Amino acid sequence: MQKMTLSGLIASTLLITSAPLLAGEFTVGGGAASFKSPYKDFKDTSSAYLLGAYEGENFSVGSEGINYRLLGDDEGPFSLYATLVSVGMGFETDDSPFFAGMEERDSSFDLGLSASYQLGDSVIGASVLHDISGAHEGFTADLNYSYQLPLGETAMFVPTVGVNYLSKEFTDYYFGVRASEATASRAAYKADATANAYVGYSLDMPLNDSWSINHSASYIWLGDEITDSSLVDRDTSWFASLGVAYRF
Repeated sequence: MQKMTLSGLIASTLLITSAPLLAGEFTVGGGAASFKSPYKDFKDTSSAYLLGAYEGENFSVGSEGINYRLLGDDEGPFSLYATLVSVGMGFETDDSPFFAGMEERDSSFDLGLSASYQLGDSVIGASVLHDISGAHEGFTADLNYSYQLPLGETAMFVPTVGVNYLSKEFTDYYFGVRASEATASRAAYKADATANAYVGYSLDMPLNDSWSINHSASYIWLGDEITDSSLVDRDTSWFASLGVAYRF
């Protein structure tokens, strides 16, 4: 997919199919995704994506990163994971004509803890992740609530609401403008920590025991420290995808 910053924070939690994988199960698939970046004149496009995931008893790999369960099991409501994922998605100077003369921002690899607590059909999720790649050198935190709502006999609709917190290092790296990058139309800017609220959903529609159609979308309200940046001309961002998946 195209590089993106904030949409990537939410999209990664919605891309994977909403129906739970069984232990030792693989999923492959693909489809199309589109997003609206908050950056000025960003080259927004729809693009194809490929999805691959594996779910073991305590180890999983997928669009939510690499996770290893430290506490909990499939029978209990609480699980705690060590998580490695890319939260900060960088940009290149040719992603927008407004980036001309700026230094590129690198993607990050972020390591931390994530947790989930399930009470009936409700799930509370949380994570704290810190950059270990030397990109933004900051951290992010997320708290969300989702509800698993069956549609008919097989389909599953999962709406989600949440908030994510971005440290000043993260926000300034991706939305700040250094003095050496300032121009008459791009004012120097140093961003502080901020928080974004979001809503979203995922929809999993099985066609048979192996194949399913998956759709997800999210809408993000950006914090003031982002919208005040001279790189940004929107208060919101959104993401949507539609694809097919095969489980085996």
